[in-house]
Amino acid sequence: MLAWIRKFNLKKAGYISVAIGLFTIIVHILVITGVLPYLWVNGGRSESFEVAKQTSISSIIILLISIVITLIASQIIPIKFNKFWGIVVSVFLIVLLPLSFIGIIQQLLGTVFEKCVMSLVTIIGFIAAVRIAFEKRW
Repeated sequence: MLAWIRKFNLKKAGYISVAIGLFTIIVHILVITGVLPYLWVNGGRSESFEVAKQTSISSIIILLISIVITLIASQIIPIKFNKFWGIVVSVFLIVLLPLSFIGIIQQLLGTVFEKCVMSLVTIIGFIAAVRIAFEKRW
């Protein structure tokens, strides 16, 4: 199974993951600017625009950190790992996979926008994350 996963180009998976992150940041910016209604995201559970704005700002910060980690883990930014850090990064990425899968479920249980658009984005991002997570770094 791992051999099949590793056939997909690591850098392509990295670029796809970064593109997914940037798209999601754009969605959050559209919510903050009021272009997208705040009830379309976060499962429609935000009580007010201010709550949705705080959630979107937090999400943007987390996404920016994730993009940096993705750039390093997919070797788009080449950093040599010694055995210890290679294992740490691999374990970190593999532990995050179930959280990404939960994100897919949350999107499918959310608003119509989340079901139709963001669930597809999340599924594509999950597939790219699986490829990046199972790269042998040591």
